[in-house]
Amino acid sequence: MYLDNRDKRNDAMIYLHMDNDEVEEAQVDVFNVVTQMTKKKKLYRYIFVIAVCVGVLLGLTMIGVDYVTGKNTYARAVISFQYEGIEDGLDPNGAAFDINKIKSPAVIEEALASLNNSRYDVEDIRGNIAIEGVIPEDAVERITVIKEMALDDMSSYEKILDVSYYPSQYIVYLYKDFGMSGTEVSQILNAILESYRTYFLDTYANTEVLTITTNLIDYNDYDYAEALDMLETQIELMQDYVSERRDQAPEFRSSVTGLSFGDISKALDTVEGIDIANLNSYIESHMLTRDRERQIEYYEYKIKKYNMDIAEYQVQLSNVQSVIDAYQKDPIVIVSAQETTQQLEQTNEYYDKLLQQRLDLSQKIASLNTDLNETYTLLNAANSTDKKNIQDEYDYADEKMTATAETIAKWADLTEQTTQEYYTTTLFSNAYKISVPAQYSAAGGILSVAKKIGMCVAVMVFAVIFVWCIDGFFSEIKEIRKNKY
Repeated sequence: MYLDNRDKRNDAMIYLHMDNDEVEEAQVDVFNVVTQMTKKKKLYRYIFVIAVCVGVLLGLTMIGVDYVTGKNTYARAVISFQYEGIEDGLDPNGAAFDINKIKSPAVIEEALASLNNSRYDVEDIRGNIAIEGVIPEDAVERITVIKEMALDDMSSYEKILDVSYYPSQYIVYLYKDFGMSGTEVSQILNAILESYRTYFLDTYANTEVLTITTNLIDYNDYDYAEALDMLETQIELMQDYVSERRDQAPEFRSSVTGLSFGDISKALDTVEGIDIANLNSYIESHMLTRDRERQIEYYEYKIKKYNMDIAEYQVQLSNVQSVIDAYQKDPIVIVSAQETTQQLEQTNEYYDKLLQQRLDLSQKIASLNTDLNETYTLLNAANSTDKKNIQDEYDYADEKMTATAETIAKWADLTEQTTQEYYTTTLFSNAYKISVPAQYSAAGGILSVAKKIGMCVAVMVFAVIFVWCIDGFFSEIKEIRKNKY
């Protein structure tokens, strides 16, 4: 059986061919089909009502299932980041930024602990979190246009890289798990976002590095010269740490400690120039040591290490100097009105970088030579004396060593407090913000509910219309056969 549409006398006809023992052709008038359908419009009016009711019930059933399972029931919050580098997809340390750290077990565990909630498994909570980046409409439009251009010109794909957008704002969803109340979902999501704030500051504004290093060292486990070197190294680390922040925020002053980074730097200079210098002078003048043979070995090792470092830096300096000698800046020739020329050298960043590298290497070599000569002096003094230290000398040195270590630890703590306040109130005050706290949405909200019910009703209505058309068509065929036979 097949259908053939033809146009005759402006009538809408369907020619129906039946392959039987005798070939027959029947004409089915579309208007007659509509007439047949009209005869049953009262019946199908009731069927339409039933279909609409079934569609509504089916939609509500699906919504109820989603609500119980939590598939479309969630709490939603908006967070944003504002710091240098986020626009390029970088974290404050310059590495690739990973927003999924919000879902890390440590963050979720801390959040549940803050709520005293042990009912839910961390992995279950992780699986129910979803994060979406918010991309401005104009950026999406630019990328879409370039993608469409690339269909005709493959080289246009390279242009997409020029309009790549790294979001600085994110929408975080926590889908409702079985047994959770709407209030709990919102509370847990807010707790997770607050826990992430702590994680963010601990990761990118870590200020505990100084006290950790000072507390790990027990100077009584080392000989006096070794312990003194460690104290000097600790002061140098603190000075470098403070200098970076002083350059970042020369005007900042902590309201907690009352100190600026410049104040701390001067205080560390005083500790180094007075406390450590006096202790060093006492140890060297009395040749104070717990084990003279071990002390001599220590000096010999330092001399060997200094010589190796100096040789390495000298090789680097020689290589840099060779590059400088072979390198010539691009000249600029200026022609004047008096038929004379003037040649100037153009500023070149690479060349200037080489000069700075040569200067740094020369300074390192000079500093190492100074330390080397000082160590030679100490080694000669240790080899040329057979002086026996008395207990009073040990007691005095121990007392001074302990006092100096405590002073350094105190300034390490003050430095961390000042830095912590600087990070939280100035540098990272807006680095991470919860722009919109968690808001609970049952089954996706009113719009989602209406959409789901509407789709179910539309499917049921379409099915009834299809059945009605088929019914009218076959009713017309029966009518034709009845009239024919």
